Amino acid sequence: MRGVLLAERFRIRNRLGAGGMGEVWSAQDERMKRAVAVKLVHALPRIDEAETQARFQREVQLTGRLSHQNIVTVHDWGEVPVRGHQTLYLVMELIPGVSLRQQLKESTPPWPIAVGWAAQIAQALHVAHGQGVVHRDIKPANVLLTPEGTAKVLDFGVAKFIGDTMSVHALTATGATLGSPPYMSPEQAEGVQEIDHRSDLYSLGCLLYEAVTGRPPFTGTSPVAVLRMHLDETPIEPRDLVKDLPEPLNDLIMSLLAKRPEARPLDAAAVHDTLSTLLIDHATRLPGGNLLDVVQLGHADSLAARVLKKSWQVWLRTRKDSEAKVEEAEALFAEADAYFEDTRAKAAQAAAKFEAHLAKRREQAKQADRDLATRQIVADQRLAEIETRAARLYAEAEESRADAERQAQRIVENARRQAEDIVAAANSEALQIRIDATREHTVRTSHSTKSTTNSPFGFELVRRGYDCGQVNDYITRLVAARDHALSQIAKLEELIAKLGQDGGRAADARRRVTDIIAEVHAREHRVAAPGFELVRRGYDRTQVDDYITRLIAARGRAQVRIADLARRIEERPSSPQM
Repeated sequence: MRGVLLAERFRIRNRLGAGGMGEVWSAQDERMKRAVAVKLVHALPRIDEAETQARFQREVQLTGRLSHQNIVTVHDWGEVPVRGHQTLYLVMELIPGVSLRQQLKESTPPWPIAVGWAAQIAQALHVAHGQGVVHRDIKPANVLLTPEGTAKVLDFGVAKFIGDTMSVHALTATGATLGSPPYMSPEQAEGVQEIDHRSDLYSLGCLLYEAVTGRPPFTGTSPVAVLRMHLDETPIEPRDLVKDLPEPLNDLIMSLLAKRPEARPLDAAAVHDTLSTLLIDHATRLPGGNLLDVVQLGHADSLAARVLKKSWQVWLRTRKDSEAKVEEAEALFAEADAYFEDTRAKAAQAAAKFEAHLAKRREQAKQADRDLATRQIVADQRLAEIETRAARLYAEAEESRADAERQAQRIVENARRQAEDIVAAANSEALQIRIDATREHTVRTSHSTKSTTNSPFGFELVRRGYDCGQVNDYITRLVAARDHALSQIAKLEELIAKLGQDGGRAADARRRVTDIIAEVHAREHRVAAPGFELVRRGYDRTQVDDYITRLIAARGRAQVRIADLARRIEERPSSPQM
């Protein structure tokens, strides 16, 4: 065929494809000097060739009046001998691009692009149906896509001519059917002759279903089985196959696939309106989109085509970038693996350090037990010293001069009362020290065996807790303040003992008391109130709050004791000179 001059006008060039209706070739119109596409319709058994040719002419002329940007324009027709047979031919505009069937075989596009294609096909059907033309074979193979993303429907009229011819010659009785089973309406599957535009809407629903999900609504082992499914079965809803598919799009597809024609949308214009609304809603949510520029398009321009063109360009650009991003992702995965190995090694080192720290804390707990026993011995010694000093003061008062007998008696009574108070306070202090130390040892021991904490005070680490560094720092300062207060108690008690031995040193003792109180207050100001930050992984807040409350209470008791001892020293009169 290549190089043949068809009808003394069309120079055949390259074969573009072949299908159930015939072959398509590219050609040069020698008269008009333009590139065209020539479809050679397969020869059919004819009873009346003149009637067949008239029917073909009638359908082609009707189709030739269809003029729309989404319909392939028909230029001419005729009948010529090809390979020894009279063959009908159809001359159409040559469209650069690929068929929708080929595009869907390569990949399933995002739903907005599929909706854009379907909206353009619906526009073509609306124009054709308005002229009384029903396509009868809407399928991906009969839709061409230009490089700009424009969809063009071809074979208007040809499908009806083939169907009428097959019906005239009773070919359906031998198993031949018009159309493609995956896209045929139920009324076509039943062999109804008088079908209307709603059959095209059903086929459009099958096409849109496949463009969105990647598969036709019905598939089977044979064409007859598929036709039976169109008649009797309900397809799986697209939203069950495609994640995040808009609900209105799912509902539109299912309504197009209704078994009864009257249950489908009213016409192709209604379908186009729904699809355009979906595209506009999607465009308003795209970053950087200017909806005002879009809606100012003229009536003759296609809003769906503009949106489709933009979506098509984004899709192609994204697909080109994907390979580079995959390589980048693989490199990042390799880097992440190396980082994971390094992190795991660091975690092992941290675990070893933690075990060493835990052993150290256990040793500190044992030392605390030893310190507790030592404090008990010291408390007993101080009690004995206080009793001895009280007895000596009483004896000295008895031996005082007669003129100071009343004052000495008062001193003796004061000394006895102070001794009793000091003994009681010392016993209470010793008991409280034992309780605090035992409680602290118990808390540290109970938490030392838990592997979920790095706290030197035994706090658990939780998902959302106090910042570990802030808590450790604050508690360390609080413990130091408490221990310092306890040491000041010892100093004050030592002063009281010396006052009992030498009343003349009362003024020096009061000065030392003033210095001690000032130092305690200075340390108090350095222990600020806690204001811990909450972090993703930190100490359990309840444990920290309870521990700090007990430390503050212990420090408070020590401060109360210091104030009481200071008050007694201030109120103590000087002993009479011996």
